[in-house]
Amino acid sequence: MKHMFLIYSKSLKSGELPLDWKLAEVTAIHKKGSKNDRTNYRPVSLTSVCCKILESLIRDHVMHYLLRNNLLSSKQYGFIKGRSTHLQLLQMLDKWTEYLENGRQIDAIYTDFEKALDKVPHKRLLSKLRSYDICDTIIDWIGDFLQARKFESE
Repeated sequence: MKHMFLIYSKSLKSGELPLDWKLAEVTAIHKKGSKNDRTNYRPVSLTSVCCKILESLIRDHVMHYLLRNNLLSSKQYGFIKGRSTHLQLLQMLDKWTEYLENGRQIDAIYTDFEKALDKVPHKRLLSKLRSYDICDTIIDWIGDFLQARKFESE
């Protein structure tokens, strides 16, 4: 355990990840339907367990900071403990029911944010974290985490 602490400490202090933490093995996982149809598979990146643990610790730290300082919108539901997208849907249904009962109109626009997290501009994300006064060493680490990743397929 002490060895992992030393590796994690060095990684955070330097703002850099060991190169092997940036290597992912990509494999295909069957989603649904015929196993003979390749569109029924989705790629999954298998990465270093050590990196996943540190990534999780950093995520928890950043989320705690954002929540403690009320930096997230009350309308943000996904990825926040106690605010699931199911809860958001139930609250919207309650609001719509109330509007209809009071003779009000409801206009809805549906958008598909599938894979939206895969398309987040990294520079903008890091800039946003800086604007929230997230610690520079954490921002440097996240920046290094996001760049120069390498993928191998089975």
